Amino acid sequence: GQPLDANAGTVTSVAFNPTGTILATGNGDGTVRLWNPTTGKQIGQPLDADAGKVNSVAFNPTGTLLAAGNEDSTVRLWRITEPSR
Repeated sequence: GQPLDANAGTVTSVAFNPTGTILATGNGDGTVRLWNPTTGKQIGQPLDADAGKVNSVAFNPTGTLLAAGNEDSTVRLWRITEPSR
């Protein structure tokens, strides 16, 4: 497939939600970006992790929460909804 244009410096981590409809990338600029893996398009605006480089991203088993582990040893959580089809 085509590379995703993250425009966020280094991509440090990736995770798919449980249904495979969202790809999250943790980035060196302190953002988390959500992508449609089928189209390669970004979903919404970047999520600001507000703490330097994002070291890891993970969805909970239902895909409703996204966690980002940051360089400052904090974890940020966001509620996530499935993209409309």
